[in-house]
Amino acid sequence: MFCTEKIFELKENIFVIPNSTNVGVILSFDNERKNAGVFLIDSGCTEIDGEYILDVLYDFFAANKDISFLVKAIFTTHAHADHCGAHNFIKENTNCIIYSPFSERGNMENPVVLSSFLWGGYPPHELRTHFFQADPVFPDKVVNPDSVIELSDERKITFIELPGHSHGHFGIILNCRDKSKILFSGDALFTREEIARHWIPLIVNPNEFMNSLDKICSIENLSYCVPSHGKVISGNIEETAELDKIAILTTKECILEALNLNEFMTAEQIIKYVAKRNSLNMNLSQYALISSTIKSYIAVLHDERKLRMKVEDNTLLFYKPPVNN
Repeated sequence: MFCTEKIFELKENIFVIPNSTNVGVILSFDNERKNAGVFLIDSGCTEIDGEYILDVLYDFFAANKDISFLVKAIFTTHAHADHCGAHNFIKENTNCIIYSPFSERGNMENPVVLSSFLWGGYPPHELRTHFFQADPVFPDKVVNPDSVIELSDERKITFIELPGHSHGHFGIILNCRDKSKILFSGDALFTREEIARHWIPLIVNPNEFMNSLDKICSIENLSYCVPSHGKVISGNIEETAELDKIAILTTKECILEALNLNEFMTAEQIIKYVAKRNSLNMNLSQYALISSTIKSYIAVLHDERKLRMKVEDNTLLFYKPPVNN
């Protein structure tokens, strides 16, 4: 089929629209193969992304004049604005169905939750932009790990829970007729280039994130992994997963290193130390993302009994537990 730099084919009738958020495109044909149902995975941040996606699809099918198409559904990996911000625009223009993981539905319907989570309360206007806070999206259907969507050519879409980047994050798996699988992994895995650019990506639970990496690596017959940001991964997915794990373990060690040098530290002091050790010069947006992530690391280290906390003089302090003799 016709492909350009705006859309490329992974496998027959399975495409990717590369963008700031990669969008999966799966075609399912009728018996005469004259009409294609289009299933999208994620949509981007704003209606501009939605308009771009539809333009790419119109151009694509214009080059395949004997085929008509209809956008039937959008599957959502998770509720962050850069993944569902264009859902409403696409639905308004195609009358498609929006699917979401059950645990992400509330965040899609109440997008202030994400920016409030990052800020720790009602967020300032700088964190209420479309990058952090999409317009409310009301999914038509929810999916769970047992959900199955049947497609043409003996293919089907299934779902896998991949929490860590967000609490209810799902991956979408295209199961092909030849038994191979393509995973649209959302933000459950970051490419080498993304990790190099963002060594401390947004994570709500680093331990769950590492478990999700193991789940991805255990998927049998996985031929491609399509992350939401960066290049498609084929071949050695384990190598990318290992790099993500190294980034997580390194950040954990950096926090403990800070507490080795200082008996008691506030969360702000730990954030400053980690940022300095990683040569970060954060603006407000980066601070919101990274500070909330580091607090998540602190929480799991506390669960692991590797650090403790106390309130003293109205200040929350963190410290390493004494070594048992």
